[in-house]
Amino acid sequence: MNIAMVDDDELDQQDLELFLMEYGTIHQIEMHLDSFSAGAALLENYTPFHYAVIFLDIFMDGISGIETAKSIRAVDDNTNIVFLTTSESFRLEAFSLFASSYLIKPCGREELFRTLDHIFRLSTTGGGRFSFSYDRRKFSLAYRDIVSLETDGNYLVIADKAGQRYRTRMTFSEAMNHLDNRFLVLMKGVAVNMDRISQMQDGHCRLQDGTVLPLSVKRKDELREQWLNYKFTKIRENGAGTGGMV
Repeated sequence: MNIAMVDDDELDQQDLELFLMEYGTIHQIEMHLDSFSAGAALLENYTPFHYAVIFLDIFMDGISGIETAKSIRAVDDNTNIVFLTTSESFRLEAFSLFASSYLIKPCGREELFRTLDHIFRLSTTGGGRFSFSYDRRKFSLAYRDIVSLETDGNYLVIADKAGQRYRTRMTFSEAMNHLDNRFLVLMKGVAVNMDRISQMQDGHCRLQDGTVLPLSVKRKDELREQWLNYKFTKIRENGAGTGGMV
């Protein structure tokens, strides 16, 4: 994954690079980082779709980060632009350029990680991955391959599409913070991948592998509505992607 950092402050670039490399290590994402000290240097040989994310300072020698972003958007609507600056003054203009985020320096590790989580959830329809430890080894499952997650004391049990179950020391809330909106919490400590649901009625959720899980009594109607809305959204997305009609 290619990421560009555009900032004329070398120390800020070094801090950002350390955070990005740590994020990549945690989530097993191979990152290639390119550093630029000015917007013009980035634009000189800019190729659309080359960078997944571009971090832009606003106040730089030569053209500003805002002007740099305008030039990028003239040829590339796809890349995620994150402004990383010292001023709130350009926030509205930044989001008019469809910025993914606007961070104020000094930006902490947690804030940057939340921004990256958000970006990659938006940009990966099936490619997001969930990393955890099991049996003294590191595992990473694609979101699409996870069927369900259940709390088991101080542990979390993850079931995949092949029927394998992994018991890892992790809280349910930690897991849900990493996963995307295809995962529906049925009741306290139980979540399922909505792509794996075959039926939801009479207070129960039936998965495609035959597993039946109970729904929260108070929220059973709300949960079924969420699932149906999710299915409808997926149908519309698939129809739009193939040029078909829904």
